[in-house]
Amino acid sequence: MIELSPLARPYAKAIFTAALDAGNHEMVARDLALLSAVSNTKEVSSLIEDPELSKEKIAQIIIGLADGEICDLSNKMLELLADNKRLNLIDAINTSYQQLLEQHSNISSIVVNVANQPSEDNKNIIIKKLLAEHGEGSNIEFSEDPSIMGGLSIKVGDETLDLSIKGKVKKLVNQLNF
Repeated sequence: MIELSPLARPYAKAIFTAALDAGNHEMVARDLALLSAVSNTKEVSSLIEDPELSKEKIAQIIIGLADGEICDLSNKMLELLADNKRLNLIDAINTSYQQLLEQHSNISSIVVNVANQPSEDNKNIIIKKLLAEHGEGSNIEFSEDPSIMGGLSIKVGDETLDLSIKGKVKKLVNQLNF
């Protein structure tokens, strides 16, 4: 499977800039989330991959499925994607757009992977430290991952701080193997 993020970023940046200029960046974010959900359905994803249908026809079908709930800017983006035969990027554009919106709003999405759910006291300590470091508007999500064996792994954007036992063992093995 090809990584679509690098292809989607320019589209996401372009629509984000246009949405900021128009003052409707929140509306476009909702539109992209809706379009992403629609494009991930089995029926629409098979339409997008269908070589028989024209991409413009597929874009019109997707716009019709959104039932007038998306703004003009989002409609134009869909038409542009159809012209460039890039309708398969809708989900990746949504992901990139949401990241741009978080950066613009100074909000970080933080995922804390733990082997076992921490106690409420420990959870509150972790949350306080992360909010102090990354801003009060940050979204913090705890995810249970028994494979890390212990400790925790914190992912902020594309950076990861691995304080897990699994990560330390992996680092030690790498050091021993040169």
